[in-house]
Amino acid sequence: MAICYQFLPWVRRGLGVALDTVDHLGALPPHGRASIGIQLAGLPDGGNVAPLTVQLYGPGDVVGLDTRLVVRTDPRPGTTNFEPNYLAIVEFDPPDLPWMLTPALANADDRLRPWLVLVVLRRDRCGRPRLQGQAPLPQIRVPAEHLAEELPPLAESWSWAHAQVVSARAAGDVDGIRADLQGDPRSNVSRLVCPRRLAPDTDYVACVVPAFEPGRLRGLGQAGDSAPTELQPAWNPQAGADVVLPVYHHWEFSTGAQGDFESLARRLRSPKKWQNDPATSALLGRVGTSPMSVDALLDGDAPAQLTTMEGALVPLGYVPGSPPAAEHAASLAAIVDTPAGQVDNPVEDEPDGSVRHQEVKPPLYGAWHARRHAVTPADEPGWWLAGLNLNPRYRAAAGYGAEVVRRHQEDYVDACWDQVGTIREAAQLLNFTRLAIEVQRALKARHFDPLPPERLLQLAGPALARIEAVLPSGAVAYRVDGRTASLGGQVERSSLPAAMVDGALRRGLSPQRRTLRLAAMRGGVGVQTLPALATRYLGTMAEATRKPAAFEVNAFLADGVAGTRLFDGVALPAADDARVELGARGLRVAPTAGRVRAALAAGAAARAVVERGGVPLPRVRAGQSRGVFTDVHVERFAALAGAASGLGPADLGFVAAQVEALGRRGVEGLLVEAQTQGSALQFSALRIDARSGSVRVDRPLLRFVGRGAPQPAGAAVQRAASGLALGSWPAADARAYGNLGLLASLPPNAFDLQGGNSGVRLGVSETLEITRLGEAPPERGVVSVTLPPAIRQRGVLNAFAEATRGVQRAWREPFDATHLRVMPVDFPLAQAAQVLRARTRPELTLRARLQSQLSLAGAPVGGSSPYVAAFLPPTAAAARLRYAIGPLLDRVMAFPQLCEPMYRALAEHDPEAFMPGIGQLPPDLIMLVQVNQYFIDAFMVGANHEMNRELLWRGFPTDLRGTPFQRFWHRLGPGSEGRIEHLPDMAPIHLWGRQPLGERVDPNVTDPDRVALLIKGRLLLRYPTAAVYAWRRVKNAGPEDSKLLKGADGRLPGAADVQTPVFSGFIAPDISFFGFDIDKADIADWCFVVEEPMGEPRFGFDVPVPPPDAGAAKIGARPRAALAWAREQFALGAAATPAFQALRTAGLSPWKTLSWSQLKVDAGQHLSIGALAALSNPADRPFASFPGLSATPTAAEIAQALLQEPFRAYWEGPDLAT
Repeated sequence: MAICYQFLPWVRRGLGVALDTVDHLGALPPHGRASIGIQLAGLPDGGNVAPLTVQLYGPGDVVGLDTRLVVRTDPRPGTTNFEPNYLAIVEFDPPDLPWMLTPALANADDRLRPWLVLVVLRRDRCGRPRLQGQAPLPQIRVPAEHLAEELPPLAESWSWAHAQVVSARAAGDVDGIRADLQGDPRSNVSRLVCPRRLAPDTDYVACVVPAFEPGRLRGLGQAGDSAPTELQPAWNPQAGADVVLPVYHHWEFSTGAQGDFESLARRLRSPKKWQNDPATSALLGRVGTSPMSVDALLDGDAPAQLTTMEGALVPLGYVPGSPPAAEHAASLAAIVDTPAGQVDNPVEDEPDGSVRHQEVKPPLYGAWHARRHAVTPADEPGWWLAGLNLNPRYRAAAGYGAEVVRRHQEDYVDACWDQVGTIREAAQLLNFTRLAIEVQRALKARHFDPLPPERLLQLAGPALARIEAVLPSGAVAYRVDGRTASLGGQVERSSLPAAMVDGALRRGLSPQRRTLRLAAMRGGVGVQTLPALATRYLGTMAEATRKPAAFEVNAFLADGVAGTRLFDGVALPAADDARVELGARGLRVAPTAGRVRAALAAGAAARAVVERGGVPLPRVRAGQSRGVFTDVHVERFAALAGAASGLGPADLGFVAAQVEALGRRGVEGLLVEAQTQGSALQFSALRIDARSGSVRVDRPLLRFVGRGAPQPAGAAVQRAASGLALGSWPAADARAYGNLGLLASLPPNAFDLQGGNSGVRLGVSETLEITRLGEAPPERGVVSVTLPPAIRQRGVLNAFAEATRGVQRAWREPFDATHLRVMPVDFPLAQAAQVLRARTRPELTLRARLQSQLSLAGAPVGGSSPYVAAFLPPTAAAARLRYAIGPLLDRVMAFPQLCEPMYRALAEHDPEAFMPGIGQLPPDLIMLVQVNQYFIDAFMVGANHEMNRELLWRGFPTDLRGTPFQRFWHRLGPGSEGRIEHLPDMAPIHLWGRQPLGERVDPNVTDPDRVALLIKGRLLLRYPTAAVYAWRRVKNAGPEDSKLLKGADGRLPGAADVQTPVFSGFIAPDISFFGFDIDKADIADWCFVVEEPMGEPRFGFDVPVPPPDAGAAKIGARPRAALAWAREQFALGAAATPAFQALRTAGLSPWKTLSWSQLKVDAGQHLSIGALAALSNPADRPFASFPGLSATPTAAEIAQALLQEPFRAYWEGPDLAT
């Protein structure tokens, strides 16, 4: 979303708004004065109090400025390439700082001069500010001969100071902008602008200096004791003497060459510009390729032949060169196979006895990685090793890779030695893993595999949940929902109890267990049979279908459900309070004989119930059909039962029945009272008056003694109790908390009906709890609680009844034999034993352990390899194997990783090797090229081949098969741990398999035919942080409309419609490129954008640009598109009316079309209001409809005219193709 800047011509606050002087742009008093009125509660002697007049500080009282008030300068201090078409500015945090000490109010034209200004001086003329003598501030001297050029006229100082607030309000909403100005201090600043147009390649010093003479004298230490009578300007440009100025704040910077982002972007041209230039068009069509002469050595006396040498980037649509002639391939094969032939056939003497010389031939690049040291022409079509070594162009690319390594070999080898410790640790870990595999294989074959299946399953019990049910043949033995399951899951889904394979059971039955040995000694039995007995039980229960009756759960009644056999055979003492020792039964407690008899009686009654027809169903009581007893009632009754010892759990149902019975009469609450020592209960209906907050007894009393029929109180007692006010609480609290909140929250004994007292006051404590205020009631042997009525809403009652019926169904169905049938499921012991023996092989388990400890080439060792899976059929079992160690794929020694992008080293070595013809490209060019994966593959093979040879020569531990270089491009992204790191561009070479060169399936290369955007010019040299990306293109749009796709509501498109570069790079002196995952066949669907970085507002005017022609950029998205079209119409001399209307429709100011040349202000001069106002004259307007400034412009209007917006240029994909 665009940021909305609102500019204000001045800001005053505090006493500054009460000044009695107006700034008419002439002389001002040295200090401001304000009248302050006073209001007194009582006037003395009936007289009036005259307002007080106060004198404020003025510009002549300032001896320094706190530099912490400076929040931003543009340019930043020390900048060396500032764009000369922009104006220097300084921003302050207080929005009223420039006018804070000005002793006047703004005039009728909203003009107010600041008390300090910003000047920009040439350093070669004025030097740097320096401290002199006892002066409080550093000072700078402006020579008289340069005074008129270096210092701006102070009569217009009001126009170069303004305030800024970030606000989306309309410009005329003064009150709203004022509220935004005061609301968020972070959104407003004040700003000084120096109106000097800067010269290119010039050193400047920017200084904040006083605008009035008293301030200048005070800063120089020359103010004296006499007070000035008026404020005069700090300098006169027409004076003939040097001017010395004190400096409140200063910084230095230098300008660069002419050209800002917009002008440099507008200079860029696509190949479309040269469509009528045959020579340049031909150059652009062949850049990235060059003719290459094939060495005559390949075909003997035949004349040399020409082929095409390719670079890393080639033109769009380039087709890789055809394979070499058969005789060339055969000659190359004979040459590169010579070393291997000499190894297979050692050198012998000639027939005449002379020594046969050993021949040294060019290397076979990638031979060690592929483990092949000879190739034939028949291998070339489908194998990268032959395609590289038997094709001269790709052998040349590999040779470039080897040469780059040789040039930087010292740096590369040093980097490798820095990693040797990690590599040796990895190699040692691999060696130890291989040793562990051999040792564990022997132990497993001797002690684990011979065990019977039952014992094998018990030993592996803790690991069954992590062992896949896969047979040695690879077939899946057990699946769940179509996916491979574990042996533990198979046990859980069979009739074999999981406890039989639990490690706790195996340990509990171990003959080494001390408790079992002691029990065996006392009982005179042996414990050695227990493990065998458990093993036999396991085997029997695994074959569940042979004895299905043993698994009929409804045929058995588990001990403890309806009685217990724990006390069988226990002699109970006659006395109920005598203790029964049950230590021999495994219980540490000693219950009384009475409790044991009660438990036995309850068990007998439960068995009788079950034998008569099962457990009775829960039912809905009659009262519950008219009201529901809730948790609140249970909690309140618990509080009552806690204070009355005569109440028991059974009384809760009685209370519930009474609450439900009384609830249907429409009462608002209940008071329940109980005897603290007896069992009598008394219920009273309550009514709460929400208007007064009083709580009264509403119904006659009901008493229950012994839980029999209610005993109504006497008539006299009922008359005395009916309507009795028990207490009251504030009406506001009554309305806030409600009846339920009051009755559910009052503590016990809040009301004392038995005592007959009334008038209890209730209130809310500091902890927001409802409590009784005042003294506690006296002790009367009665405790009381309040209860809300039962819930009687029809929806709640229906939901409760439905839930009860659901419970009834759930309660009944388990005991219905027709609804529950047990189907025994066997557990295949023999098959499980096969799975266990296969899946616990050390070759698998130790490799998996290695995966968590080591990684090679950026991929986990021992883990499933995406590279292996890519080269094998999807169903092949080998695709799941590990590639670091094992018999299938040979082990590669750990190798160092060098993260340098190799394109950079190649371009530094020879840019023409990176992209032939790159030095002949025309300036200010933007075009699309294609990534040449053939060249990259060959180059990287050559670089790694040479690096491994160098490491071996230096004594580095290597088997010549590592891939130290895996990065050709500069690619950054989130790594395995989430940190930004260099990403590889290819898989390790030994994992390439038999794939063709340049067409490999590689997880790091999504599209071998992806494109790259190449930009040649000063734009990205000057703005290296510019955003470059691709944006989905709108086809068939109008000339004034943007070609950048947007959503229906005008917002930015989704992530699928914008692509950022996947790699980027720079080629000296001025070429940048950006790679995209966009296929060359899809470029018509995209636009390619170059965008100025978003930042703080900047001020100035444009650099003059030539009229647009073919190949020029299109500018931004709407509304910037309308601005671009309008500019083109002006430059081409078209009628101004439609162009101006396009600006107005887009909501842009016509000032955005202006350049410094139209203002007629030369470099080094100061912009004046007259130059801006002259644009209102028909003769000086850029176009007839240009509105110009208003008759009395303000500083805010001038700031809006100077504001420069970030620039976005884009080119359509088809225009960038050659």
